[in-house]
Amino acid sequence: MQIILGITGGIAAYKSADLARLLANQGHRVRCILTEAGARFITPLTLSSLTGEPCYGANPDQGEWRANPSIEHIELARWAELVAVVPATANIIGKAANGLASDLLSTVLLATRAPVLWAPAMNTGMWEHPAVQANLARLRSFGHAVVEPGEGVLACGEEGSGKLAEVAAIAEAILLHGTPKSRSLTGRRVLITSGPTREDLDPVRTLTNRSTGAMGIELARAFRDAGAQVQLVLGGDLPAPWGVETTRVRSAQEMLAACEARWGAVDGLVGAAAVADQRPEAYAAEKVKKGDGPETMVLVRTPDILATLSGTKRPGQWILGFAAESEDHLAHAAAKLQKKGLDAVLVNDIQGGRAFGAQANTLTPVTAQGPQAPIGPLPKDDLARAVVQWWGHRLEARESGL
Repeated sequence: MQIILGITGGIAAYKSADLARLLANQGHRVRCILTEAGARFITPLTLSSLTGEPCYGANPDQGEWRANPSIEHIELARWAELVAVVPATANIIGKAANGLASDLLSTVLLATRAPVLWAPAMNTGMWEHPAVQANLARLRSFGHAVVEPGEGVLACGEEGSGKLAEVAAIAEAILLHGTPKSRSLTGRRVLITSGPTREDLDPVRTLTNRSTGAMGIELARAFRDAGAQVQLVLGGDLPAPWGVETTRVRSAQEMLAACEARWGAVDGLVGAAAVADQRPEAYAAEKVKKGDGPETMVLVRTPDILATLSGTKRPGQWILGFAAESEDHLAHAAAKLQKKGLDAVLVNDIQGGRAFGAQANTLTPVTAQGPQAPIGPLPKDDLARAVVQWWGHRLEARESGL
């Protein structure tokens, strides 16, 4: 992606260097535009060194400079596939909201037809001022996106809202708003389960599995970036992806309850969670001590989330299941597909510990037509995007009657 990163005069400008480096390392082309105030906090040399691209706008030694002032703002506006202003001060927000163009950045913002994203950072009083909020509302009405600031101790020493959002969250927002959308998934409501469930034995011990939830989280990102409205039901400890409505759960019963509450309002389910198949028959309120004789534990089955939801599936709804198998993985996936009434099963061959953690992975889709071409091996983020693309094409073909 070709990204214009506008940097204005706030103490959080130093974080824009981290953002520029992160985006460049992800393979994006990043060209920075400094305002005169922004150049007092960070230099063009720093930004061009991190991005390998020219830095435009203000230079602390020359004031604002332009290599080709008559058309440079138009060329940059056309070059950009996304414009992000990080940090965005009250001043630049006000300018853009009211169509003012007094420097290179504000002129590019007025001229570009690319998506525009704002990451505000300012004092709490300024952030909460009705004029700032009205200007942001107007920018949103233009179709611009805003990454809301966080709360914390600000540079002025006050504590409250107005702190620049985390760099990783801003980078995710840039990817979301700059990624081309899938025609078959845009606006669709997708429920995704991810992570392990944990069935408690006592206040200390738990019954669980080796899943981290990384694959399901990347699927949530990929469906989100494709234009879907994603709801994530998440077990485990990994952080939820930015911009995805997330419900944290612990046990299989909690996951089922969260899914049942949402199932009637969504178009499809991606069941990527690793749900514990058994739980202890009884929970011990106090830590169980070691005994002298043999120790036994009675297990009972947990609810089958996919089968339960499939039983209430309305016409047009779909369910993608996942399976992790250590033997005869294609046969077991086909049996799961039929038994639970799923639309497809994406199966992992987990022999030798494959598929767990941050390793590259391969998924083989199994549908009513049989096994499909394997997807991968790929890192989990690339694999998730490939799965979403594959399923988007399937949905498009299904809706076309093919």
